[in-house]
Amino acid sequence: MYIEELIILNVCIDYILLKCLSGLLRLQSSIFKIILSCLIGLLYLFVPFDGFVFKLLIMCLMIYISFGFIDVRSFIKYIIYYFIISFFLGGVMYYIQINNMYYYKYFLLLIPFIIHIYEYFEYSLKTYIRSRYKVNIYLNDGNILYLNGFMDTGNNLIEPYGNRKVIIINKSVSEDFYYVPYKTIGGEHLIKCFNPKRVYIDGIGDIKNICVGVIDKKFDGYNCLLNNLILEDIW
Repeated sequence: MYIEELIILNVCIDYILLKCLSGLLRLQSSIFKIILSCLIGLLYLFVPFDGFVFKLLIMCLMIYISFGFIDVRSFIKYIIYYFIISFFLGGVMYYIQINNMYYYKYFLLLIPFIIHIYEYFEYSLKTYIRSRYKVNIYLNDGNILYLNGFMDTGNNLIEPYGNRKVIIINKSVSEDFYYVPYKTIGGEHLIKCFNPKRVYIDGIGDIKNICVGVIDKKFDGYNCLLNNLILEDIW
């Protein structure tokens, strides 16, 4: 690969990394600052120093020029996410084997798609993480259920007797049950419910006015289906 091709390729890669970092962390910057940072990144090619420390210093300088400095904690966060994005993009480039001008031309055409694909997976991952909660259900007999909860936007079930929000588990428990009606596309059904002594959700706290529905069904990766209306109480 000729030196001018290598320069353009490195500028394009650094531009993608910084734009993805900006989108991921909702950072504000100008095109001028990002392009200037990309040019600073060319020091990798022309300065006769090698090693991780030198590369880390150049990367910190690029991030500083692009997004400035707020505090040490935030800046370290920028660096960590920059590494994560670099590994992601490196995997894409390895997969399509960008090592000559022929592939390089097609890579330039793929830049917008790579950014959008990354943003999609970044959004999906953050949504997935935000939807997962550790849940402790304190039973009336003194036992505690330690569950992995999923905040389901489709679960807005309210039991009509005490106007309680219904969360659903698939664990066998010995409690005093009553039946709550609910509707699905297939018709009307009944779900077996009980009123727990206490429900604690990590990151949210104690949840009041809750009843627990019990079903005999396996969930994928969790064992407690949370009620989306719980979030309305904390907003």
